[in-house]
Amino acid sequence: MRSTPIASICIVLLIGLRTTPAASPTAIPPNEPVSANPRYIDLTEFNRMRATSPAQLTLLDTRPESSCRERSLVGAICLPVEAFFGPYRRLASVRDITWVLGTAGLRGDESVFVFGIDPVRRDAVAALLYLAGQAQVLVLNAPLQHMLETDHHGQASEPLSEPASGRTRGILRDPIHIGPWREHQILLRDELAEQLAQGRIVRLMDGRPLDEYWGERIRARRGGHIPGAEPAPASTLRANLERSEDGLGAETPVVAYAHDPLTGLAYLTLLRAGFGLDAALYLGGWRECCLL
Repeated sequence: MRSTPIASICIVLLIGLRTTPAASPTAIPPNEPVSANPRYIDLTEFNRMRATSPAQLTLLDTRPESSCRERSLVGAICLPVEAFFGPYRRLASVRDITWVLGTAGLRGDESVFVFGIDPVRRDAVAALLYLAGQAQVLVLNAPLQHMLETDHHGQASEPLSEPASGRTRGILRDPIHIGPWREHQILLRDELAEQLAQGRIVRLMDGRPLDEYWGERIRARRGGHIPGAEPAPASTLRANLERSEDGLGAETPVVAYAHDPLTGLAYLTLLRAGFGLDAALYLGGWRECCLL
């Protein structure tokens, strides 16, 4: 049986490192039903929605901006994951994230449809929209090429002879995004340490690959995992989802984490949209947990 003795010191580090969350004027209360938000939808449901209420669709293309501008779905807005991250994949502040969403023309009360090629990029943007208070976040869990070969009426067609270009974000935020942040779904280091020490976290899930969980591959200052966390690699769960396998159980709320904010955000969408889990996120991930 493998073990990682060095992981046991992570709790000490968590307790010793305290951070202060960015201020937010309002927050959605924690009694909000899960209601599969965000939620995965397939191509059939996407086409039905486009056919019945096209004016209500806000499409967000999470691919690199150059790819979005070259060819995208009709009416799509380019919102690459890079817009929310700085050097070394450091997540932007609440203020800056809200600003970015405003420059994309989002108020927060829309139903948005997020799509892309890379599921990690796509799901990370979806999670940020959800946490930022977006009313409804639907994630198009279908091959992008199939979507590009669907006309604007939602009917299957030949490949587009004149591809649509995605619309880039503006320089100023117009309108102002006023979605109330779902702060109760985010845990920081001090909050995680307190809840672990008090035994308030019933289920802690680690979304990194197994070799990182066991400390066989190290991408942070230390290898291993947070004591008590169960291994549930995101790659394995995505494969299970494609085979319509579950096996996770959804009886109790869970706290999830991955390597860093980007992969953690994607993991949050996977657990909530793919498996219906009432999941909160330790945003910093293992990289932050054992930074020192």
